Amino acid sequence: MCHLIASLPGAAGPPAEGLARSRELLEAIAGASFPESMSDEDALLVGTGRRAPSAPETAALGELASRLPLCLG
Repeated sequence: MCHLIASLPGAAGPPAEGLARSRELLEAIAGASFPESMSDEDALLVGTGRRAPSAPETAALGELASRLPLCLG
């Protein structure tokens, strides 16, 4: 989870409940679900453009991949 807590060495990662809720909110904004094969962290990183999806993730995302990253601001 180091990608979600940049520049905070030794900091604990976000709690699982927070990641799950953040994913739900991102999916609501997208109007689509991320594949179940993606972890909450990966869905958040890819969905917000913090990292590019891998080839298998792109395939699993289907049409949603063309709409990423989502603009949240």
